[in-house]
Amino acid sequence: MKYFTKILLLLCLWITLASCQHENTSDPDVSNVKISLHIKRIDKELFACQSQAAVLALLQKYPDACSQYFNKPATEFPALAQALFGMVSNPALKAFYVQSQQPEFFGNQLLENDFTEAFQHIKHYYPSFKEPTIYVFFTGFYGLGTLPAPELQVHKDAILLGLDYFMGKKGKYVPDVYSYQLEKMYPQTIVPQTVLQLSLPFNQYNTADKTLLGEMIWYGKSYVFAQTMMPSKADSVFIRYTGKQLDDAYDNQSVIWAHFIDAKLLYNTQDPVKGKYIGERPSTPEIASACPGEIGRWLGYRIVSKYFYEDEKLTIQDLMKNPNAQQIFETSGYKGLPDEE
Repeated sequence: MKYFTKILLLLCLWITLASCQHENTSDPDVSNVKISLHIKRIDKELFACQSQAAVLALLQKYPDACSQYFNKPATEFPALAQALFGMVSNPALKAFYVQSQQPEFFGNQLLENDFTEAFQHIKHYYPSFKEPTIYVFFTGFYGLGTLPAPELQVHKDAILLGLDYFMGKKGKYVPDVYSYQLEKMYPQTIVPQTVLQLSLPFNQYNTADKTLLGEMIWYGKSYVFAQTMMPSKADSVFIRYTGKQLDDAYDNQSVIWAHFIDAKLLYNTQDPVKGKYIGERPSTPEIASACPGEIGRWLGYRIVSKYFYEDEKLTIQDLMKNPNAQQIFETSGYKGLPDEE
């Protein structure tokens, strides 16, 4: 009898704990959320072209997407078609593309599954969200003009992505980027990085706040948003740190926080100073040679996470529409310490 009493007590305790879970930490059932997922595989159509005329017809089939991706007006499509046909006829580029279609890269349902998860969650929290059309390219890093981020462009109605940029170190060829950047560009990061950009319209901020803290909180909100929309993904695909970098940052956050306080960084408004802590760099040597770059973004994520996940009544919509970085910081109570177990 005592045995069954203990089992009953444990069951009651489990039910109580389950019912006390914070609403904002539980993943809602979005399986019935209806979305429109349109992925245009321009890459497959391009490599199926047997003539320059076929390539030109393909460009004209998707004029807006191709103009944006290649940074060229439609009047230049004939010359672009000539250049592209010469490239897709090249055996080396063909072999590169064939590699991209292997299961370990994009010969699977990764894009479909990830975009479905993200869009269903965004639509659940923001029913008015209109799913952009996704246009997929593969050109051997060709013809992208001077755009700052040609591998991934997120617009209101369209997402343009180049698969060739997201094959990491295992690709037959790699883009002309630094080694530390290449480590962040692999198939599993595409949709999480897209969702970070999709957070922009929802992420309200005080334009008068030019402080480093304000920008840290803004990044932190975008990371929490992305996590909420893709709960199946690890932190690393959003923050783009390795598992070891994440563990080291977490274990040494008291040192990191002390540096920010001692150097009076939180309310600094100088762009060169802010850039050292939130700009893309291989490391943050001002703190330590092994401290990863963009550490201010990670610290903003720690502050916002503490603010968001410790308030069971706070919704993701509440978080994203709050422009007050100072209030988020003060309410979080973050002091550079690990989470309480």
